[in-house]
Formats: sequence, structure tokens, C-alpha cells
Amino acid sequence: MPSSAELRTLLVRGGAVRLPDQTTSRADILVRDGVIDQVGPDLAAPEDAEVIDATDRLVLPGLVDAHRHMWLGALSAGSSGVPLFTYAQQINEGYGDAFTPADVYAGVLWGAVQAINAGVTTVADWAHNLGSAEDIDANVRALTDSGIRARLYFGGKVTSSGDFGLFADHAKDMLARHPAGGRLEFGLGVRGPSMSSPQETERDFMLARDLGLPISIHAGMAGLPGAVDQLHEQDLLGPDVNYAHANEFSVREWELVAQSGGTVTATPTVDLTMGLGVRPATGPAAAHGVPVGLGADTVAYGPSDLFGEMRLALAAERIDANAPVIARGEMPSDLAQDHLHLLDVATRGGARVLGFDKIIGELGPGLRADLITVDLSGPHLDGFGDPVLAVFLNAGPRDVDTVIIDGKVLKRGGILTAPYVEQARRLVRESRDRIKARRSVGVTSDRR
Repeated sequence: MPSSAELRTLLVRGGAVRLPDQTTSRADILVRDGVIDQVGPDLAAPEDAEVIDATDRLVLPGLVDAHRHMWLGALSAGSSGVPLFTYAQQINEGYGDAFTPADVYAGVLWGAVQAINAGVTTVADWAHNLGSAEDIDANVRALTDSGIRARLYFGGKVTSSGDFGLFADHAKDMLARHPAGGRLEFGLGVRGPSMSSPQETERDFMLARDLGLPISIHAGMAGLPGAVDQLHEQDLLGPDVNYAHANEFSVREWELVAQSGGTVTATPTVDLTMGLGVRPATGPAAAHGVPVGLGADTVAYGPSDLFGEMRLALAAERIDANAPVIARGEMPSDLAQDHLHLLDVATRGGARVLGFDKIIGELGPGLRADLITVDLSGPHLDGFGDPVLAVFLNAGPRDVDTVIIDGKVLKRGGILTAPYVEQARRLVRESRDRIKARRSVGVTSDRR
């Protein structure tokens, strides 16, 4: 698989830049060796610099998807209109069992293509279709080849053929074979109280802490209450725990998460349309001072971009806040949340959730050069004067003009430029054909 474009000096010139103080100003960004060197107006272009014209563009930090199952890139639009456990039977067991390492590679690589195309420069890859060392190698290789920044939460294989007895061995082997660093870091995606016994939960948490890895669990979903309470009883809470979904936490659980320094990730589309809760976690997290990020979760069931997730989260939070007032026959006099808060959640918030806030999430000197430009020239984005609001209200993946990750240009002029894109398309189509063929004859356990 060819590598991404080589590092070079870049000057992103003349865009409306979202600055770390949360203001937007016309400025240039100079990038050297993958790091933001300067941000300011009218910067001189070094002789070796490639100039990227950002006129009529909004320049943002790269979006951070803080919870996504990347292997499902191969199964996008594969399920709809079913609740969680039916979905798991359809997708995880119905198709996931048929995946070989080649399918894992194709799915994760195509998942990265989907993310990068939508302006997502960093993902938390909650990898729960890895049943062998070869699967792990394929997942790591796909993330590395893609050029995306990632934290890979190793989650074993949770389909019907999963053998959790090998979970610890595979996690240790992953770290031995694939040292962390650069654009890829690791964590453990464990089942947690909602999906395992107290004894199994304690074992998994102790494994992560023995290995020095952050933890992510699915928790707070409708019909599966009390996960945080149980972790509290077992003395397992901590700042190293991320809770995906968190829709139905009690007030006490929110207080426990805040006190322990934990973080949450909201996935609004899946949370609301799959019936995991009646509101995303963004509002309660903000109210309790808990760091929160946004995630697309599964492209088999929802969209692959965070622009829609931001808008849905804002709408859901306002519905929830306005309902009591409207029920009294009144019109709300003020509104909960705003677009700037949700944009912050999708950038700095996600970086903080993943432990990357010292290197990404903002556009300032010394940070890694993960940034995107959004083309404002389209009729739907040519707004009255606030480019950030225009993008929040109307932008989508097609409007992402440029994507730069670690100083490498992976999308330019609205076209993906990474050399592997067409190969990735071919691999994922071949993979889908194989998976469908195996599924049609009932093959679910042939891992090779």
C-alpha cells in the first residue's frame, strides 16, 4: 500500500481561521514538518512552501470522531430501523463472523476514507471484530496506511464466534507487535457492566490498567441501567474511562463520572434513532462539567460525518430543554446550547476525550497540523457574514475542500488525493462480495 504524501512546508493562505480563543479571523497558517509553525495575517511564504489558497474557505481544526467502529466501513448503510440487539445480530453476527483479516483491512481502510472525506482527521476506532493476531495486524495496518490519526480501542471479537478467553493474550500481543506513537495510540474497548459480569468487568479493567491503557465502554443505554453505579461499587471509576452513549445516566451517575474525571462520547444519530435514549449526552455532560466528544458510531446504521451529528445534537438538546415550557403553552424565552459549543465538542472536546488535547483540537503554533478547509462559495454556504454559523447549519462532506493530517494533504479541491483511494475502493468491493457469498451459504466461522 503506497504511503501518503510526504511531509512538506505548507502555507494555508487567506482563509477565515477558527482560532484557539474561539474567534474567527482572516489569517494564514504556516506548517513545517507536520507542525503548525505560525498563525497570523499576511505571513511570508518560505521558498520551499506549497501555498494552499484558502480564499472563501473556513479553516477549522480537523474534526475528531471520538467513537466509531471502523471495520464497519465495509458495511455502510447495511441496517436500518431495528433496535440494538437486532442490529448486533444482523451486523456483528450476521456479517462480522464472515470477516477474514483481508476483510478487516478493507473495512477499516474504507472507513478511514469515509472519515477523511468528511473532514474527520482523528478517530477513536472501537475495534470489536478482532479475533486473531492477524485481524489485529490488518486493523493496525489499515489505520497506518490511511494517514488518519487514531486511538485504537482493542475490543476483541464480540460476534457469535468470539472467544473472550483470548482477550488478554491478544491485547498484550497487540502492544508487543505494534508499539504506540506517531499517529496511532492504543486503548482497550471492554464490555463493561452492561455487557458482562462484575467479575469479568473487574478483570478487563485491571488488564487495561496493568497495560497502562485508557478504557472505553458502552454505557447508559436504555434498558441497561446502573453501569456507573456498579463501577463505583467495585471501585473501578477513574479518569481513564470513557463512556460511549451515556444517554440514560442518572443524576448520581453523572456526578460520579464528573468526580472521577471520566469522559463521555455522544453519538446522536445512533443514540436517538436506534432507541438508546431520548437525548444525546452533550447537554448533561456540559451541565456536570464532564468532557464530551461526538462520534458517528456505526456507518452501517448512520452517517459518516460529524456535521450532521452536531446539528442533531443541538436540535435534541433544545427539544429537551424547551419541552416543559412548550407544555405550559408558552414560547421559550431563551434556548439551550449553541452552535459554537457543538463545534467545540467536535474538535477540542473529542481531542480531550481521547487524550490528544496537547497535540490537536486547535489551530495554534506547536500543535500537529491536523486541519480542514470548508468551501464557502456554494449557494448554501455563502452566508450573511458568519462563516462558522453557515458551516454549522449547512455543511457536509462534499463541502470539505482540503484535509491535512500531520502536515500531509489527503484531500485537495474537494477530491481525495491519497494514493490508496482507488485501491481501497476495489478492496472493499471485493470484500463485500466475499462476505455476501459466505453469508449466503451460512459460513460464519472460517477465519481464514
